[in-house]
Amino acid sequence: MADESDNGSFESLREAFEGVPADLSTEQKSVGASDKTWVSWLIILVFLIVWWVALIIAATVVFLAIYLVGISEGLAISVSGLLAYIILIPITLLFIHVDGSLDRIRDMLKFGSTKRVLILLLGIPIVVTIIDFVLTIVYGIAWIGIFGEPSTNTDLGTNWESSTVDIALLFLAVAIVTPIVEELMFRGYILDAINRKHGDWTAIIWSSILFGLIHLDPFVAGQAFMGGIIYGWIRVRTGSLLPSIAGHMMWNMLALMLSYL
Repeated sequence: MADESDNGSFESLREAFEGVPADLSTEQKSVGASDKTWVSWLIILVFLIVWWVALIIAATVVFLAIYLVGISEGLAISVSGLLAYIILIPITLLFIHVDGSLDRIRDMLKFGSTKRVLILLLGIPIVVTIIDFVLTIVYGIAWIGIFGEPSTNTDLGTNWESSTVDIALLFLAVAIVTPIVEELMFRGYILDAINRKHGDWTAIIWSSILFGLIHLDPFVAGQAFMGGIIYGWIRVRTGSLLPSIAGHMMWNMLALMLSYL
């Protein structure tokens, strides 16, 4: 059973958010694949493993197929990542369908009024990106102080001297398609599936932990966990997936410009 105190705290936050249209605060409860908590968790973990394995296999197969015919490594990385995440879209939607949540996801992707669009796609994401940037700086300083310089590999085979096509495909893959698919999976399906049994904050924290784990690299996993907390809170707070998707896009675009290119 969901923790009613968690839900109550978010209701008070919604009421305190003056100036936001009322249609931001839509109810998010979905049907669910099972009434049993342990079965729900098993389904979540199995779906996540299938999702992650499908991503790795698709990206590897496409990369090898493209790279072995003589295409540059950078372009092969961008195209393989793009196609792998596109392949994940129907898989993710299938999980959401099994969860009985397709109608709810459609509601969370509605644009609505101009004021709503500006708040969801610009106002909130810009503030979230600034907060995430500051927290990441603090996190990086703390990491270096404790563990030393992170050994994260940021070479994607593309830089500002690459062709326009290479750069455009990299941005499309990392800053557009990846955030959409990951937000559908983690703040769409997983967060609500956990929320149904345990409440808002438990869902936000656990979905963020799982989001961090799929990034594998310890340093990046910590960054992803922090981002997951912020995006999850915004998703629950607004009742919409749009600001977390837009914020995720802004963050990935900023990361590309500062770290990769």
